[in-house]
Amino acid sequence: MKSRIFKALIAIIAPIAIEYIVKKISEKLDKKQQDKGQGPKQITA
Repeated sequence: MKSRIFKALIAIIAPIAIEYIVKKISEKLDKKQQDKGQGPKQITA
């Protein structure tokens, strides 16, 4: 019975945790790109 509850909790929490981690990583990458963009501004087509 405990293993069923444990598996259910993992099934619920794992995707939320993965999404949170991915969001944090993408925010850091965006910050790095913004820091690099402080120099000459690039115009996108």
